[in-house]
Amino acid sequence: MRSLRMSMAAVCLAGIAPAVASAQQLPAAQDLLKLAPTLKGVEYDIPAGANVAACKVETVVDPVRKVTIGYALRDSQGKLLRRFVISRGSPSMDQWSYYQDGFEVYRETDLNKDQSPDEARWLNNAGTRIATVAGGKITGWKRISAEEASKVFVQALVSGDGELAATVFAKPDELAALGVPKAEVDRVSEAATQRAANLNSLLRTLGQSGWTKQTVWSRLDGMMPHLIPADPANGVPQDITLYENAVIFAAPPTGQGNPAKMAFLQAPDMIKLGETWKFLDLPRAIDPEKPIIASEGGLRAILARVDTPSGGEKDPKLDAALKALAEYNKVNTPLLTKNDKREIAQFHVGLIPLLRDVVKIAKDPEEKLVYNKQIADSLAASAQTGYFPKGFELLDGLAAEGGSIAPYATFRKISAHFALKNERGDNPLANQKEWMADLKEFIAKYSNSAETPEALFQLAQGQEFNAEEADARKFYTEITQKFGSSDYGKKAAGALRRLDLVGTKLVLRGPGLDGQEISTAQYKGKTLLVFFWASWAGPIKTDLPELTKLSQKYKDKGFEILGINLDNERASLDTFLKTNPFPWPQIFEENGMDSRLSTEFGIISLPTMFLVDPQGNVVNRSIRSASELERQLEKVLATKGDVALGR
Repeated sequence: MRSLRMSMAAVCLAGIAPAVASAQQLPAAQDLLKLAPTLKGVEYDIPAGANVAACKVETVVDPVRKVTIGYALRDSQGKLLRRFVISRGSPSMDQWSYYQDGFEVYRETDLNKDQSPDEARWLNNAGTRIATVAGGKITGWKRISAEEASKVFVQALVSGDGELAATVFAKPDELAALGVPKAEVDRVSEAATQRAANLNSLLRTLGQSGWTKQTVWSRLDGMMPHLIPADPANGVPQDITLYENAVIFAAPPTGQGNPAKMAFLQAPDMIKLGETWKFLDLPRAIDPEKPIIASEGGLRAILARVDTPSGGEKDPKLDAALKALAEYNKVNTPLLTKNDKREIAQFHVGLIPLLRDVVKIAKDPEEKLVYNKQIADSLAASAQTGYFPKGFELLDGLAAEGGSIAPYATFRKISAHFALKNERGDNPLANQKEWMADLKEFIAKYSNSAETPEALFQLAQGQEFNAEEADARKFYTEITQKFGSSDYGKKAAGALRRLDLVGTKLVLRGPGLDGQEISTAQYKGKTLLVFFWASWAGPIKTDLPELTKLSQKYKDKGFEILGINLDNERASLDTFLKTNPFPWPQIFEENGMDSRLSTEFGIISLPTMFLVDPQGNVVNRSIRSASELERQLEKVLATKGDVALGR
């Protein structure tokens, strides 16, 4: 591959003059398609047959120096397939990019200018990982998520690549630097010497339960990560984040075999080391016909023993209660996936006595509160289904115990009662009136509880939805004054900013889908619609075709649209865009409705649209539909014409 890269660089790029190359200088599409990733297992678009002839090659030009720096390949629909360039300051080609569905999914970079990649990055819906590369092999990771680490491990297993597998296991020096006890570091070090033999044994076991050379990674189920807080006094110098007993599922190639019959893997511990997630121990094979049994011990248990005061011992009764709780969750959690209200109620009702056992035995008040809150959550969830009405009464009993659990249980009851009535089809106006009255009573009784900011924000939202803007402002202001540093305080400040947008300059910026920053400043002189949306928001599917038509209808008059996507994950956005391609740019940041821009503008519903005039001033901050937009748009464009004519 290295010689092919060098020959392509020489043929295509050597001696390019500082100007756009002519068509005669362009390499053939077939030649660019000969270049392939150095690493195996990369998923990207590879056209074949007649589709190759339909591909088009174009030059890539440095926008500042106006010189050709490489070549891009597009398919017959104009979607990018490849992009090979020379970065600024490099003497030769040093960046090779591969695309899927028009998005860059994989990039190799030559960092030391030896015409061989030193870094590999997976991008967009291919993930987030960044690998260090030498001699055409992955030698380590600069960044890798827990999901991606599990995928790499599966790939290493089925390919028999022990060196690749080693890259996703924690090294003794990494654990020592994190503050893991020396005895555990030594154990991991010793286990590493046996890993090659144990990998072979594991693969033989998996081979007896459906695994083949064609097996692919499916998913990682990790429930919730655990954070062990720093405690320097007890030898834990920094926070440690773990997944315990995560489960890795694999599958046969599409359409082949039954994945339900295949063994899966259980990883006792996965640990976060900087921006990388790694395994502490070799995952073990689990027979799909047998129940999962959580591995005992683990790093968290070891650290807990380190944290135990001198002479103290762990309570065996508490250990037994916690194990019973964990086993119940493992066996019965599938009830939640069926979306059956009766079974959801059954799961939570069965959970409550086990949680109460833990509360009775636990001595630490904070620990008691944690499990009491879980009891409140289960009571609310079961009551909300309509199959356990006694849950509301039991929530009242829990609140009567006083302390911090009282406002928590009361607030959960209010929310569950409101949700149940909505799902049942009760009069929505009467239900909302009762809900808001309950919230006001809650705030009067618990004016400074941890739940009060959320209650105030819900009240403000309700008032804004009812077009009672003055009351909404009052509650938003109260949150910012009393709870300004909380998440709801920041969101409320954003809502007040949004309500005051008309007549002000809109300053907004964020990363586009290609990672480059997009700013409203780039649209100076244009009439701009800023469109907050998410693929899960139903009304948006109706508006999209109409917005697209308006974009095309008024484009020649200087109208542009900028999308702000509020999906929780980039993968959801990418999937939606495959079948609903937008003709306008998108800004995306993770965390959906809790993301930075959503918080900065206090976004409470979708779609939310701001219309901005050519001077950058907001003329409308509450457009709700495409038809309303067109009416407003015609006014703005007419005003623009008057200004241009000096009237």
